[in-house]
Amino acid sequence: MTDEKSDQGRLQLLLGPIVALLVLLFSQSKVYEQAELVTYDWRFNIRNNIFGPLPMNSRLGTIDIDLKSVEMEGRYQDWTRDKYTEVVRILSEYGAMMVGFDVYFIEPSTKLISSEQINELSKIDSTSVAHLLERADYDALFERAIEKAGNIYLAQTLVVPHNDLRKAEVLGKMEARTADQEEALEMIRRRSPKLMVDPNESPLWRGFDFEPPLKRFRDVTRAFGYAQTVHDVDGARRRYPLVYQYEDIVFPSIALLMACDFMQVPIENAEVHPGSHIKLPMAHVTEEIVRDIEIPIDNFGNMNVNWAGGWAECFVHYPHIALRRAGQREDRQQLLDRIKAVVAADPSRARNPLEISRQLASEGFDDRLANRLAVGTWFKTANIERAIAGNKDLGAEEFWRSKGVDEPTDDQLSQYQQIQRNNSIVDLLRDDPSLDLSQLQKMLPGHERDDIRQSEYFVRTLLSDGLISPQERPLYFYPYRVFQDRMITRSEVKDKILFYGLTAPGTTDLSVTPFEGSYPMVGIYPNVLNTILQGRFIKRISPWLNGALVIGLGILLSVIVPRLKVLIAACLIIGVVLIYAAVAFVAFTHGGMWLDMIGPMTILVVGYLALTIYGYFIKEREKEFVQGAFGHYLSPAVVDQIMNNPDMVDQLGGEERVMTAFFSDIASFSTISECLTPAELVYFINEYLSEMCEIIEYYGGTIDKFEGDAIVAFFGAPVVYDDHAMRACLSCIDQQKKLIELRQRWNKSGLLPPALQQLRERWEKQGHVFAHVRMGLTSGPMIVGNMGSRGRVDYTMMGDTVNLAARFESGQKMYGTSIMINDLIYEQVRDVVETRKLDRIRVMGKDEPVTAYEVLARKGELSPEKMEVLEIYNAAMDAYENLDFAGARTRFQEALEVDPTDGPSVLYADRCKEYALNPPEDLVFRAQSK
Repeated sequence: MTDEKSDQGRLQLLLGPIVALLVLLFSQSKVYEQAELVTYDWRFNIRNNIFGPLPMNSRLGTIDIDLKSVEMEGRYQDWTRDKYTEVVRILSEYGAMMVGFDVYFIEPSTKLISSEQINELSKIDSTSVAHLLERADYDALFERAIEKAGNIYLAQTLVVPHNDLRKAEVLGKMEARTADQEEALEMIRRRSPKLMVDPNESPLWRGFDFEPPLKRFRDVTRAFGYAQTVHDVDGARRRYPLVYQYEDIVFPSIALLMACDFMQVPIENAEVHPGSHIKLPMAHVTEEIVRDIEIPIDNFGNMNVNWAGGWAECFVHYPHIALRRAGQREDRQQLLDRIKAVVAADPSRARNPLEISRQLASEGFDDRLANRLAVGTWFKTANIERAIAGNKDLGAEEFWRSKGVDEPTDDQLSQYQQIQRNNSIVDLLRDDPSLDLSQLQKMLPGHERDDIRQSEYFVRTLLSDGLISPQERPLYFYPYRVFQDRMITRSEVKDKILFYGLTAPGTTDLSVTPFEGSYPMVGIYPNVLNTILQGRFIKRISPWLNGALVIGLGILLSVIVPRLKVLIAACLIIGVVLIYAAVAFVAFTHGGMWLDMIGPMTILVVGYLALTIYGYFIKEREKEFVQGAFGHYLSPAVVDQIMNNPDMVDQLGGEERVMTAFFSDIASFSTISECLTPAELVYFINEYLSEMCEIIEYYGGTIDKFEGDAIVAFFGAPVVYDDHAMRACLSCIDQQKKLIELRQRWNKSGLLPPALQQLRERWEKQGHVFAHVRMGLTSGPMIVGNMGSRGRVDYTMMGDTVNLAARFESGQKMYGTSIMINDLIYEQVRDVVETRKLDRIRVMGKDEPVTAYEVLARKGELSPEKMEVLEIYNAAMDAYENLDFAGARTRFQEALEVDPTDGPSVLYADRCKEYALNPPEDLVFRAQSK
C-alpha cells in the first residue's frame, strides 16, 4: 500500500508537466492559433473601449474609391487614368506630402475619344485631331501629373507563396524575366534595404515573380514598392509584410518606403534582421529627435499592426469623387481668378468679354466653353458687387428684379447672397480679426453655418493687413467641396500622407481586422505608418518563452494543487487566471507585448482539472471497490447512500416513511419453468428481469430483492420523492408496454426453446396471455432501513402496506388484471392515468377493507375499444354499488360483448348473478387466502 501511494505521489508530481507538454503540442495547431488570435482581437477592442482609440498621426488618411465614386464615375474596371490625374494634381497643388497608390498601373491604357469631343472641334484637321489625341493620352497626362507632383508612390505586385516553401521550391517556380522586369529589378536593387543575414539562409518569404508599374510611371514616381497584405490562419489581417525577398534582393513595401522617406532615412540604409527587427538608422522622429528605430518583425518579415480602431473612427478619409470635384472646382476658380487679375490689370477689358476670352486662350486656357462660362460668371458677380457697394441693404430679389428677372433661380440668389456675405465678413474681420466662426454666425443671422464657414475661409486667405487686393474682386468663389463636415481646401490637405484604394462594398479589397469584419484594406497602410511613427509596436513573446511559462505553471500546479482543498485550489486558480489576464492586457496596451493567453490559461485550467480529477480518482478508489463488490447485489441508490454515509453499513434499524411498495410476478411461471432447462431458465428470467428493473430504476425505484421471477421494490427511499406513487404507477405502465415488446420479440422463430414455444402457442389458442405479469402497488406508512443481524444486513422495507402490495399482486388472479393499486395511490394519479374501481377487499388478518383499483394506461393512450368497455364497466359498477345486481349484470355482459377477455367484467357478471339470488350483507370481498 505504501509503494502504491508513493507511485501515486510521483505521478501527481509529473501530471502537471505532462499536461504542459500536451498544451505545448496543442500550441502548434491551427485551432490553438485561431483561439489565441481571438483573444488578441479582444485586447484591441477592450483597449479602445477603456482607453479610446490609439493616438493617431493627424497627417494620415486615405483616398477612397467608395460607392459614391463608383456610382458617379462608372464601373471601376472601366476607369480611365484621367480620373486619377485630376486627383493627383489637386493633391499636389494643395500641398499633400505623400500619396501612395494601392492601385496597380502595370499595363498601358487605351486612348479614347468621344463623339462629344470631336463635335466640339471648330474644324477637323490633322493638327486638331493630334491635339485631341494628345488630350486623350491618359497615360501621358498621368505621367506628367506624377512627375509634377513629386509625391506619388506606386504599387507593384510580387507573387509570394505564403507558406513554408523551401528556397529550392520557390526557385523552381521562378519564371524568365522580361527586359522591362530586368530594368525594374535594377532600380529595386539600388533602393533595397540591407539584409543582415546570408540571403541563402534567410527565412523571409520569397517571391518568384513580380510586375512593376509601367516604365513611364516608375521613371517619374518618387518610389514604387509592393502593396500586398497577408492573412492569418483564420483569414483576418493583423500583420503587414514590410519586406519580401526575391533572389538575393529585399523588396520593400510601399508603407516602409513612405515611412523611411518621411523620417529621412534612405531606404538602402535600412537593415533587415529576420525574426528580430528592421532598423531605421538616424530616423527623424520629430524635428528635434533623431534616433535609431527598430521595428519588430517575425521570421517572414511581418510586423504586427497596432490597429487604431474601426474604419470610420480612425484617420481622415477623402472620397475620390470629392477630391476630383475639388480639382474641377479649383480649375474653375483659377480661371475666374485669372479673369479678375486680367481686368484688374486693364479695367478697359471689363467692357469687352471677347478680349478677355482671347487673352485667356493666349495664356493656355484652351477650353472655350469653360472660358465663356467663367467670363459670364465674372460679369454677373461684378454687377452684383457694384450694386452691393452702392447699397449694402439691397436684397437679392430686388437686385434681380432690377435686372429684369422676376423669379430668380436658387443659383442666382445664392450667388448674390455669397457676395453680400463675403463683403460683410471683410468688414467684420477688418474691425476685429480675432472673430471666430461662432461669433460671425451670431453677427450674420439668416446665413447657414456652412456658408459662413466657407466665406470666412475664403476671405481670410485674401485679407492682407485688413485689405483686399483689387485683383481679388469681385468677392466671389466657387463653393468648396464638403464631406463629413470637412471642406477640401488647401489647408485641409496640406502635409497629408494619403493612400489611394478601393473601399466600395462588394469589391475584393475588403477583409477582416480585429475591429471589423469588412474593413477596406487600403486602411492598413495608415495603420502601419501610424504604428511606426508613434513607435507603438507590438511584439509577440517567443515560443520558447511561452513554452517555459507553460512548463513552469505545470510544475507549480503539481506542487500546490494536491496540497489544497478542492474549493481553495479552485479559488486560487481563478485568481491566477484573472491576474494573468490583467497582466497580459496591460502588457499589450502599455508595453506592446503580446503574451499568449490560450497556452497559460489552458495549462492553468486543464492542469488543475487533471490534478483534481486524479486526486478524486485516488480518493474514490475505495468507493469504487464498494461499488464493484456490492453494485450487483444492492440497488444503485442504496450503494450511493453507502458511498455518502459509510457508517450506515454498521447501523441496524430503520425509519418510518410514507412510500410505495411494488410486487410483481409472472403468472403460471412454474409451468413456464418446466419447459426450460436450468440454463435456458436463467437466460429467460435474466432477460425479463433486466428489462423490468431498468424501468423501475429509471423512475427512481429501489430494487429490494428477487424471489425467482418476482420483483420486490419500493419508491421513496433511500432517495425521498414526494411523487413516489406517481413514479411507481408510471413505472408499472411502462413495464407492461415493455412486456408487449418482449412478447413480439419472443414471437420470432428460434428465440424461445421449442417446448416453451409450444406452450406459448397453446396458451394463445386458449386465449391466455403468455408471460402475463401481475403488479401490486400500495402507498402508505412503512419501515425502511437496514434489517438483519450484526454480521449481515439488508436494506429493505416492512409493514402492513408492504404486505398489502403482495396481496394485491397475488389477488389479481381472480380479476384477470395486470396492475392493482390502493386508494391512496388512486387519489394521486387519477388525473394522469386511466383507472377503474375493482373491489373493496378485506385481506386475511385484517378487519378493515381496502378499495382496490386497476391502472389501465396513461390518459389519452387507451384504445377506443377499451374506452368503450371502461364507460360500460363504470356504469355497471354504479348499478352494482346501488345493489341493482340484475341491471349491473346486464351492463357487465354488454362490456363483455365488446371485449370478451375483460376479466373484471367476467367476474362481476357471475357475481351479480349470484347476488341477485342471494343478496350479500355488504359488498366487501373477503379473501380466503394470501
